[in-house]
Amino acid sequence: MRSLTLDAKKTIKGKFKPSSTAERDFYRQLKKVAQASGHIVDQHVDGVEISDPVKLQSELKRYSEKLTPWAQKQAAKMLQQVQKSNKRAYTNKSKAIGAALQLNVAEKPVGEIALKLLNEQVALIKSIPIEAGLRAQKIALEAFYQGTRAEANADTIAELQKQLGLATEVATSRALLIARTETARANAAINQSRAVAVGSNQYRWHNSGDGAVRESHRIYKGKKMQGQIFSWDQPPTLSDGMTGHPGSFPNCRCFAEPVFDDE
Repeated sequence: MRSLTLDAKKTIKGKFKPSSTAERDFYRQLKKVAQASGHIVDQHVDGVEISDPVKLQSELKRYSEKLTPWAQKQAAKMLQQVQKSNKRAYTNKSKAIGAALQLNVAEKPVGEIALKLLNEQVALIKSIPIEAGLRAQKIALEAFYQGTRAEANADTIAELQKQLGLATEVATSRALLIARTETARANAAINQSRAVAVGSNQYRWHNSGDGAVRESHRIYKGKKMQGQIFSWDQPPTLSDGMTGHPGSFPNCRCFAEPVFDDE
């Protein structure tokens, strides 16, 4: 198998990263949902109590259902950005290895993958307000039980009150996790679909190369994970027991660089 020069590898591999623009734009939109959800929760919170739990859940559920067309639009926009970024990477790869990759043959499977991802992402977006309500009810219930105990700790009650007041912050953190994970997952799925469609059987694993890389994504079977080659049809099982390709794990920033026979 012919290898690209080191410079060419550096030029090409980074192009297969998840689109940072797509992630940033997606998070910006999801943050609006988190803030609205937190506001609804705050309106029903009084100290460590929820004034009307049934009404709270009803409002959050109504808001969640109302999000459907908007969520579809935002998910579609993110997926379109990811697809365009990934297709550009293949075009650059094709030029670098001197191969005429028939990218048009990959459009149908990529489109099918994108539709499946869109439906999953809409469900995740709509889950933000629902989970905000469930979290608030759980904290309020814990505060109630603590308050009925003779040995109830005032500091514990105060901490629960503080946690109940963090609905917006917690929902925003979840929005960030969804944006980061789903952008990477979309990139991973679209990348694999396109790679297999145009004749790639393997890929090189790349991580972000910084101190935040989790151990299981840094070392594989005693060797550095960076640059190791795997088959698309046989995802590796990592040291933490999880199995999958780069970018398919929660909060994962790794990505795959497709390998072709003429490299």
